[in-house]
Amino acid sequence: MTDAHGAPGPHAADAGIRWFAIPQPTTAALTGGEWRPSSVRVVAEDPAFAREAVRFERELAALGVGGGDRTVVMLSRAPGDGEAFAIEVGDDVEVRAATPAGAFRATRQLLHNLRAQGAVPRGRVTSEPAVAERGLHLDAARLYVPAADILDLLHAVADVGVNVLQWHVSENEGFRIGSEAFPEIVSPQHVSRADARRIADAAVELHIDLVPSLDMPGHLRHALAAHPALRLPAADGGAIDHALDITSDLAVAFALALVDDLAPLFPHSTSWNLGGDEFVDFARMDDYPVLTAEARRRFGAEATGFDLLTDFVNRLAAHLRSRGLAARAWNDGMLRGTVVDLDPDVTLTWWTNWHREMRPLSAATGTGRPLVNFHDALFYYVLGEKAGYRYPTDARIWSADWHPGLFPSLPDGTRQEISAPYPATLRGASFSIWSDDASAQSVDEVFSGIRSPLRAMAERAWNGGSRLGLDAFREIDRSIGVVGASDADLPSR
Repeated sequence: MTDAHGAPGPHAADAGIRWFAIPQPTTAALTGGEWRPSSVRVVAEDPAFAREAVRFERELAALGVGGGDRTVVMLSRAPGDGEAFAIEVGDDVEVRAATPAGAFRATRQLLHNLRAQGAVPRGRVTSEPAVAERGLHLDAARLYVPAADILDLLHAVADVGVNVLQWHVSENEGFRIGSEAFPEIVSPQHVSRADARRIADAAVELHIDLVPSLDMPGHLRHALAAHPALRLPAADGGAIDHALDITSDLAVAFALALVDDLAPLFPHSTSWNLGGDEFVDFARMDDYPVLTAEARRRFGAEATGFDLLTDFVNRLAAHLRSRGLAARAWNDGMLRGTVVDLDPDVTLTWWTNWHREMRPLSAATGTGRPLVNFHDALFYYVLGEKAGYRYPTDARIWSADWHPGLFPSLPDGTRQEISAPYPATLRGASFSIWSDDASAQSVDEVFSGIRSPLRAMAERAWNGGSRLGLDAFREIDRSIGVVGASDADLPSR
């Protein structure tokens, strides 16, 4: 008998019974025997859990477990907050959680065991995530991803503990969501505004925070093709076709209007990634004299183009805050100004330190800045394996012994790491799909390709690492299968 992590378990009674779930629970005391229900009644002791009870009964029915009074699953309120839960499995089952999200996570554990082995081991398990966020970034701007596929993806990732989906809707190659204010920038293939609202409603039902990703002031070639006057002037008298002219109040107003146009589609969201990355060649900032000149005009003789970029991010962050949304930005161009400080409430989505002039992680941790670890070397699924990337694998993730505090190394190989127990400023970690070569894989191929490495991240992010061996992880991964949107889903609120 083994404990939840595949190591010998002192409370095990029957050899061969294991807890088959991703992520693995924090503790497991399995007492022997199985709960193998034929009919179940799910009871919400607290009205706040009523929808979870309905959902779970429908999911059990889809597995062939009918309704009835033979056994009972009780969803009970526990003190605290967050996603922590405890499960007691005997003749009946009791789930104790502080929130509906915790009850949802617990019922996934039961479903995984039932799907994998037709039964749930008896005993007690408890679990609490090491970090608050386990995310997935979806570049659905270069690769068109229909709304139905995004809905399937939401179900598949929620099933394994992912609770953030960052939906990248705009890129140099396309703008893939409906716009009322700027219909001229919308790609022919796009998600309608009505379908975007359906996706937002489905995400909140699945306890996923849907984070819009609208990259600015760079990555805007497609949108700016319809508004060439808003492009950043180049030194040769032309214009930089992918970059917004942040020296112009008119161009900044366009950026704010884009936010205002899309924000109503995300009524449940708490955060917004505004971009801030790869605006220009950051290693050659002096090649953009219009930025330097405007920065010095506004902020003094010591200012650089990075100060003007930081000011743009701060203005956008303040606008988002007025709409009840917390701002996020990629790290590569941030913390590099000389006179303008980045808004301390902006969360840095830390993806890389590939260039020596990018600020190290210590520049953020030293000031207590909020962070999400997007470790590009391990978690960037770049279509076509462009820019030197290789598709992530569970083996590489295990070989690196990755945990949420292990960030990309500096160019000289220096390790960047935050040790557990993690500070609250380390919000979590995220896997990423980047559609650099949209023709390289179909949507189905992408979703199949990310399955195992994404689940590896989910397991290790929840547990701050993993006591599972790679082979044991793979066995569970294979056994629990994949879920998608189905008729068993809850109706919209």
